[in-house]
Amino acid sequence: MKNYNVLDLFCGAGGLSYGFESAGYNVLLGIDNDAKALETFELNHKESKSICGDITQIHYEDDIKSLLGEKRIDVIIGGPPCQGFSIAGKRIVDDERNKLYKGFVRMVAYFKPRAFVMENVPNILSIGGGVVKQSILEDFQELGYNVETKVLLASDYGVPQNRRRAVFVGLY
Repeated sequence: MKNYNVLDLFCGAGGLSYGFESAGYNVLLGIDNDAKALETFELNHKESKSICGDITQIHYEDDIKSLLGEKRIDVIIGGPPCQGFSIAGKRIVDDERNKLYKGFVRMVAYFKPRAFVMENVPNILSIGGGVVKQSILEDFQELGYNVETKVLLASDYGVPQNRRRAVFVGLY
């Protein structure tokens, strides 16, 4: 599968990328706004490049093109910040941080990858009576993706933690 290229958004230290690399994917680029996390990402993913910045301000022509060259992005992965969706937070549907997933949608719209995997807290599926989930589904369906959602338990997949995550998988 090394011929499938991955872009990791909100990559942090690269845990999700690690899973994809372990499955044989080629992680080309990680994007995050935390410089320290990207230092770890680069140590964990020696063949990958990284961009430090606000996803809403990053553009293909200015920031990404020179790093990817002619390589195609086949899969986009990532977990937009979830504080506004978390049961530990105030759960405000209009929380400004909830709109960061739009940066994810914008990258999917630009690259038109074969697939995307977006993960978040399980509460993203029910907040506001499901309006956030519905908005996310509609955004990706408008781009032509068939999207499925499911809550998964990390320990069921070899991750040494009992962490539940809502996962959106879209296929083009």
